Amino acid sequence: MCLGTDLVWIPEIERSILQFGDRYLRRMFSEQELQDCHSAQQRNYPSLAARVAAKEATMKILGLNKDTALSWNSIEVVRRTNGSPGLRLHREAQILARVAGLDDYVLSLSHEHEYAIATVIATSTFGGKKTNRISVRN
Repeated sequence: MCLGTDLVWIPEIERSILQFGDRYLRRMFSEQELQDCHSAQQRNYPSLAARVAAKEATMKILGLNKDTALSWNSIEVVRRTNGSPGLRLHREAQILARVAGLDDYVLSLSHEHEYAIATVIATSTFGGKKTNRISVRN
């Protein structure tokens, strides 16, 4: 089992979106994530920031740091059928998770005032490399 958590300052995400526009949005988020976070042509900055926190928390459980190249779009926050948030990994993130033996994720998102937080718990449901530790990285 691995645990990753991350805290994001919402105004920083808002500033990046206002400064870099669609280039930033397309680099960071999938089309579905953008649809989930937009309503009536308004950007939901807290929800977008929570997704950034989820992606960073996921990178932590995959053992990555900020110097490691990984496409932000290889980690996608999805809405499950019951409405709760979930994770879908693509390309290099999916490969790293398989190598680590991780294939099941629980995601919690929250935002309040100027901060968004995400916590990811990852476990193995298949016979790959079992992780018997809780890994917490800052």
